[in-house]
Amino acid sequence: MWRCGIICKGKTVKLIIATIKPFKLEEVREALTTIGVRGMMVSEIKGFGSQSGHTEIYRGAEYAVNFVPKVKLEIVVPDSMADQVVSTIATTAKTEKIGDGKIFVLDVESAMRVRTGETNDDAL
Repeated sequence: MWRCGIICKGKTVKLIIATIKPFKLEEVREALTTIGVRGMMVSEIKGFGSQSGHTEIYRGAEYAVNFVPKVKLEIVVPDSMADQVVSTIATTAKTEKIGDGKIFVLDVESAMRVRTGETNDDAL
């Protein structure tokens, strides 16, 4: 089994998970590409936080929408880029309204590119 320590040679990477408003996705993607991010995973999700849903009227009936549509970005970058990526997402996704999202940064124990076997930041 490949584990960090023998193969990874001290090169560390971070996983950045961000939830943002869907209409901000393209603007955030462009900004991240500009600073050198070479890939990301994007998922459509639903969730709630401080925004805690809202009410809508459909065919005359009012109903509660408890989960709000969001987009989740998952980006793995070298440790040295993590602060810049977080800053770029925060600045670009910000609307100054409730529900702008959250950003989490996690350590990645190891990463591998399946095609070549490259590991950690070489795999990015």
